[in-house]
Amino acid sequence: MARMYTLDKKLLCGSPEIRIGEKVYPVDDRTKTVKKVLKLFSDKNSEADDTENVEEALKLAFGDKYKDIEAMDMPFAAYQELVELVIAAMTGEEPKEKKDSFPEPEQ
Repeated sequence: MARMYTLDKKLLCGSPEIRIGEKVYPVDDRTKTVKKVLKLFSDKNSEADDTENVEEALKLAFGDKYKDIEAMDMPFAAYQELVELVIAAMTGEEPKEKKDSFPEPEQ
């Protein structure tokens, strides 16, 4: 069955959410927030390094809830996957399957 998209606020189901452990965190997918996040990664003149940009993007996406996520002190691989999920949620894309990203080991 196909998905139906509408701009009628009565029919929108709300913002996307990401589950981390047992908690669910809403992701701010408003246009102005997405533009700010995309600008962080497209601004070639930015003096901030990529890790600062990633942290700022997550702060924009999660708002005050970012403090909870930061306190988890998750492994870098999980943090990296979280960033990918956030960008996918903000832009309405489906998250990529890991098997598509990495070749299967030969046996």
